Amino acid sequence: MTGAEGVLSGEPAHDPVSESVTEVVEQGERATVRTVMDGEGLPRYFEYRLERREGEWRIGQILSFLDPPGTPLVDAAEAERLLAAPRFDVPLGEIAADLELDIPSLFEAGRVVAPFDTPEALVVHQLGDITCASGVLTVRDFGYLDFDLEPLARRIPPGTYPVEVATVAGTNIALRLRLSDLAAVTWHPAARTNGSHIVGVDYGNVAFLDLANLVRCDAQYADELFLRQSEAANPGTTFSLLGEVIDGAMVTSGYGDGGYPCYWAVAADGSLAALVVDFLVLTEDRQVTVTAPWRPGVVEVAGHDVEIVEHDGGYTVQHRRGRIRKLRALGPDGAVLMDGDSLGLSVIGDLHSQTWPTPTPAPAGSLLELTVDAGYRHI
Repeated sequence: MTGAEGVLSGEPAHDPVSESVTEVVEQGERATVRTVMDGEGLPRYFEYRLERREGEWRIGQILSFLDPPGTPLVDAAEAERLLAAPRFDVPLGEIAADLELDIPSLFEAGRVVAPFDTPEALVVHQLGDITCASGVLTVRDFGYLDFDLEPLARRIPPGTYPVEVATVAGTNIALRLRLSDLAAVTWHPAARTNGSHIVGVDYGNVAFLDLANLVRCDAQYADELFLRQSEAANPGTTFSLLGEVIDGAMVTSGYGDGGYPCYWAVAADGSLAALVVDFLVLTEDRQVTVTAPWRPGVVEVAGHDVEIVEHDGGYTVQHRRGRIRKLRALGPDGAVLMDGDSLGLSVIGDLHSQTWPTPTPAPAGSLLELTVDAGYRHI
């Protein structure tokens, strides 16, 4: 076993020919050996955690890194830019009209819901308090490390705040940072400085972090810290980035990877009352079906541009995936001429293409039918 590696591979992770020792630190019955492996591609850095057993050194864990020891997570200029961007007076946007949200209900302890068919009571866990002394908060997948570090555009008052996570049947449904005890009268997207209020997740977690302390970490340390929190993050954990104050909280993200919206609760006096990440577990999707005349060229349907390309042997239908879930071609009498679910799909970037092989053109009066997302509501 190699600890964090913990997997089997057809290719060996280590090669004595290309791996060289760069540092050895011995502390009593424990030691750390750092190495670098130069081979094809970028160099890889390893840290061997050793333990002395019966007078001999044994490997207890091997950690792997892409950055050499001491490399800052971000450079000083980028850190300064990130920390200077948030403001207290950033205007707050409006929630999309096609969303029917009831965010407070996500934290109604004892409320019985059935997202997994069996009725279960909602439970709210108090994870503890975290301090954001800088007022610059980042909400992110902690596993991304230095990628997409953009903080929330709205700066919060420096202080210490409680963190809660709501769960149903052991699945996290929402994460909340309580900024005050005032009741929320309005809700708004909590946009980052890049304009998006969606938290992208690829490592199954979402974290609240004081960005001023995060950018002081070196890359290897942040990577190891993420791994340690991952082992204890169900339903969540609070921790210290630098060993000074508890300034981070991390939870497992609902069903796992995806994109999760972040919202501000605003009190009657205009102050921020809470920050919530919705893991979209207690939601019911809504869809609408719309039609337009079938014709070669670009067809606009309910705000979506779909291009129909006619060629020998049929048609190719192209669209930017967006919120389109299903497409069909209907004859003048309503008969289904083509069902996109039965066609192959080609994806390049966000361009989706499906080819309908047909020896005869679609008859005059045929329709393009689209089923598109129309938002969702909380249940």
